[in-house]
Amino acid sequence: MRMKKGSLLLIVAVFIFIGLLAARDSGAQTVVRKMKITGEIAEAQHGYIIRGKVPAEVFTILNPVPEKLDAFVKSEKTVSLEVRIVSGDNVEIEKIDGKQYP
Repeated sequence: MRMKKGSLLLIVAVFIFIGLLAARDSGAQTVVRKMKITGEIAEAQHGYIIRGKVPAEVFTILNPVPEKLDAFVKSEKTVSLEVRIVSGDNVEIEKIDGKQYP
């Protein structure tokens, strides 16, 4: 009988512990990662990209506004961008050369 009570108590303790872990994780906040990129804005088959010089990487722009970006594409000017990383190399532009975007 003591063995059954001990086992039952152990099982209940494990479930309480798992429940506390789940409750703690559900309150976690997402971290917004921001980044500064120096590079050129270009047009690709699937939309607009940033050809980064610093860092040297190609980023996909998820919030393109063609009216704003076409001038940068034509000029091939190197610009400073402040972006929010959505996932991997997918970004949303917040500022171009210190000016709010869009």
